[in-house]
Amino acid sequence: MSGKIDPVKKMAELLKSGATMLGETCPVKGCNLPLFKLPSGEIVCPVHGKVYMVKTEEEALEVKEKVSLKSVLDKLENKVLLILDDLSSNSIPQTSELIEWLEVLERIRRIKKLISEK
Repeated sequence: MSGKIDPVKKMAELLKSGATMLGETCPVKGCNLPLFKLPSGEIVCPVHGKVYMVKTEEEALEVKEKVSLKSVLDKLENKVLLILDDLSSNSIPQTSELIEWLEVLERIRRIKKLISEK
């Protein structure tokens, strides 16, 4: 079988895990599958994953900005982790440089935490 997701199977798994089927459908064009609210409060489509429900254009813009910012922060975090890995694999790592990059990593994670709390 191919790697394609079986929506019915995925919906059954969501229900078994305690998710609630909502009356709204996935906003992705052509999908039309029902959305599910997870026990965590997150809203997901069985095929497309996390979905944001917005009522106004202002909310849509806010969500888009938040998702874009999170994406950039994720990429930055991965880059910093690669740099730290490279620095620590050197035979004589520069402590001051390691500390600076660890501080950058800490700031990225703080910002990510702040935007996830909003």
